[in-house]
Amino acid sequence: MVRFRDTGEPAWRMEECREANMNSKRLPLLLLGWVCLPATLLCAEGLPVKSQLVRDACGACHRVDAQQRMSRISYARKTPEGWEETVQRMVRLHKVPLSSSDAREIVRYLSDSQGLTASELEKVSYALEQRDEPEQVPNEAAKKACSTCHSYAKVALQRRTKEEWFKLKDFLLALYPTLVYQHRQIDWPAVADEALTYFAQQFPLETPEWRREKDQPAPGDSTWLVVGSERGRGDYVGQASLKTGADGSREVQTSVEYADGVKATLRGQGRFFAGCSWRGSMEWQDGRKVREVFHLSADGNTLKGRWYLYDHPEIGGDEVLYRIDAQPRIAAVFPRAVKRGVKNAEITIYGSNFQGLKTDSLSLGEGVKIDKINSSADRATLQISVAPDAKIGHRDVRFGTATGKELFTVYDTVDYIRVFPEQAMARIGGERLPKKLTQFEARAFSKGSPSATNTIGDLDLGPVKVTWRVNEAASSIDDNDIKYVGSIDSNGLFTPAVEGPNPERFRSTNNAGDIWVEASYAPVAGDTQTLTARGYLIVAVPLYRRSLIP
Repeated sequence: MVRFRDTGEPAWRMEECREANMNSKRLPLLLLGWVCLPATLLCAEGLPVKSQLVRDACGACHRVDAQQRMSRISYARKTPEGWEETVQRMVRLHKVPLSSSDAREIVRYLSDSQGLTASELEKVSYALEQRDEPEQVPNEAAKKACSTCHSYAKVALQRRTKEEWFKLKDFLLALYPTLVYQHRQIDWPAVADEALTYFAQQFPLETPEWRREKDQPAPGDSTWLVVGSERGRGDYVGQASLKTGADGSREVQTSVEYADGVKATLRGQGRFFAGCSWRGSMEWQDGRKVREVFHLSADGNTLKGRWYLYDHPEIGGDEVLYRIDAQPRIAAVFPRAVKRGVKNAEITIYGSNFQGLKTDSLSLGEGVKIDKINSSADRATLQISVAPDAKIGHRDVRFGTATGKELFTVYDTVDYIRVFPEQAMARIGGERLPKKLTQFEARAFSKGSPSATNTIGDLDLGPVKVTWRVNEAASSIDDNDIKYVGSIDSNGLFTPAVEGPNPERFRSTNNAGDIWVEASYAPVAGDTQTLTARGYLIVAVPLYRRSLIP
């Protein structure tokens, strides 16, 4: 997890930076051979380094040529997290003397001038956003040689020349010589060469996306329409305003409203790196401090990403922000689903530029009649009647040239619920190492076709309020994990127990185990039975080693 200060910038170990003292004689000769290349040996491609600070701080080992290219540095592009990790390594291993402010400025410059573009980040931004998602590694050699130790995304979030990619093998062998023995089932150097050949082809220093988007400007003062979802609390909408500071950062004020009507505010600041990578440090009005990792679309009109708690990145919310312009936009409908045959149901449509919205200019599809409308610039409250024979399914909401794709649903019955995540892992902790929490959510579904035998085409009706409990997932005789592994609250948040030996357990084992997390949904009007669902939870030991980035 990469730590960011309240300014939205990388946090540095200030005591290391103040006390560091560069002594090149202490560097291994092998490493010196990598970084102190004569200018005549630099390859033809490469990006100029125009920052005098970078040259002064890094020039003792990284030579500058006539085209202002610096050995090693000019031949890679990385995310802000990637450059931060590099600079931290220079301070930690090679004692580069850097103040906190200089370190931040170096990361800022390299991220801006040698970062990744919006299109390059699109498929692998999940790792930066701290999403717990399974990866598909598209290359067998990369799977065997690389993803056994770190995520594939860590590789895909870099761009290098072919020469730089192949230097990685020697670099890793120098820092981690035991990796050959850890991969004894394969010829690691040979398989690594196969993987690096693939990386050099897939992730070269200069790409069509880089040439097309490298000069993308960062948004200035602007207002954005916010559409988000926080597991355990539900969907929300709102507006965020960005105001540019003297140092290029952005002051942010956000106001949101959840589907249940609860309102909240969020304030803080952040910065765009490379014109498209937003890193922010914010605080909700209830005191929760969060980090924001968003990425701007190539056209500059959409920000998409995730925010998460400082101390628990597994807890957070998904957001999409749309730049507000002169055109109307439909963002959300609360509640998102109405049962057919219902009369005088009230729904609210959220968006921007709703001026002139009238009954005859708004459509929810055939079979839905708008009886009454009360609108303002950013919302419209409607009373509607849904015909008993209205077609069930997701529907588009239309107003003039604006279309909200599948934002409204007509359904017949709530047929079942599902628990999300369906499989999860929490980690005990709290004494010496942090706990890993798990936030569960229950969602209601209606069968898209009564004769269907699978869930394809079924209608997601959104989060529902349920009763939570845990139950034993028996895997051995006298299994009693539910007594020790932790507890779940009324909102679906599972908090694991503390780590360490527990004398109350057999052989004083720790508080790890596995359980079922079960949800019970009480029937509502027109329904006849209580619906239940469950998810499987493993409560594991602490994560003893936490890397800075995935």
